[in-house]
Amino acid sequence: MATVEKLTSQAWDTYYEVKNENGVILGLHPFGARAISLALPVDEGMRDILVGCKNLVDYKENSYYNAAIGPVAGRIAGAHFELEGSHYKTEANQKGNTLHGGFEGFDRREWSAEPFTTEKKAGVVFTLKDPDGYHGFPGNLVAKVTYTLSDDNHYSFQFEATTDKPTLFNPTNHGYYNLTGTPSNAIDEHILQINANFVAETNDDVTTTGNKVAVAGTKFDFVRGTKIGATLLDDPFLIEANVSNALTLTAPDGKVSLTLVTQAPAVVIYTTGQGEVGTQMNTGVMTNHGAVAIEPQGVPGTELYPQFGNITLTPEKKYSMMSTFKLTF
Repeated sequence: MATVEKLTSQAWDTYYEVKNENGVILGLHPFGARAISLALPVDEGMRDILVGCKNLVDYKENSYYNAAIGPVAGRIAGAHFELEGSHYKTEANQKGNTLHGGFEGFDRREWSAEPFTTEKKAGVVFTLKDPDGYHGFPGNLVAKVTYTLSDDNHYSFQFEATTDKPTLFNPTNHGYYNLTGTPSNAIDEHILQINANFVAETNDDVTTTGNKVAVAGTKFDFVRGTKIGATLLDDPFLIEANVSNALTLTAPDGKVSLTLVTQAPAVVIYTTGQGEVGTQMNTGVMTNHGAVAIEPQGVPGTELYPQFGNITLTPEKKYSMMSTFKLTF
C-alpha cells in the first residue's frame, strides 16, 4: 500500500516522501510545489531518474528544476496581453518577454501542503493563492497541484485552478530526467518516441510564431522513436489527437522507461546544454546534454494564436489538467 510521510532534514527543512508497494520513492517539497526525487528499484539498487538540486538552498538559485510552473508556462511575448478588451502588462524577466510567470512565478513560492493516502495511492496536494493583479495577472487565483504515486507505478500531477476574473492560466511541471540515474551521463543514447507530427514554430527568443511545422525530415522527428543524439531542443510538440500516449522515454540500458499520458495538447521538450554544464546536482555533476525536461501544457503563445486552443481561465469553469508518467523498470 502506498504511503506518505512528512519528514525534516537539514538539507530540505520539511518535505514529503511517498512510497509505493513496489519500492518507488517520490520526494516532494512545498517550495515551488516541486518533486525533488523519483527513485526506482533496479538491479543495481535505487536509481533516481529525476535531475534536481542537492538541497533547498540550491533550488532557490535554480528554481525551475522539477517545479510547478505558472501561472503561464513558457513565454508571453512582449510581456503583455489583451483579454476581453483589457490590456495587461506582465514582468519582462527574459529578453523582453515574461518567462514562466515572471520574477516570482509558481516555482519561487511557498505552497501549503496536505498529504493524503487512499487504498492504492498516496501523495500531496499543494495549494497557492494569488491576489488580483499579482505580477500583472488579473483575478484572485486559487491554484492546486496534486502529486500522486500509485501502487501500479504511476507518477501523476494534476493542476486545478479557479479565478474570480478572466485570466490566463497555462501551468506545467518542469521535470528534468536522466534515466541512467545521473546527469553526468549525456542523454544522447536515450530513445525518445513522441506522438507528434508537428511542432509549434519558434522565433530566436523561443516565443512562438503561430505556425506549425511538420516534423518529418527534421530534427524534431521522433514519431517512430529514435536516440536523442546531440539534438538540442526547446520546442512545443503538438500531441496528436486520440492517441493513448503522448511520448515514451527509454534508458540506454533498457532497464527504465517512462510513458506520458496527458490531457494537455502539447509537451515542451527541453534539453540541457552548455549553460548547465558543471552544475552539482543531486545525483552528480551536470554534463553537456545531461537532462531532458518534459513539460506537458498548452502551447506557449496560445493567448495570441487561437488556432492552438484557449488558455483563458474564467470564473464559470474550473481548470483541471492531469498528466501521468507510467514507470517501467
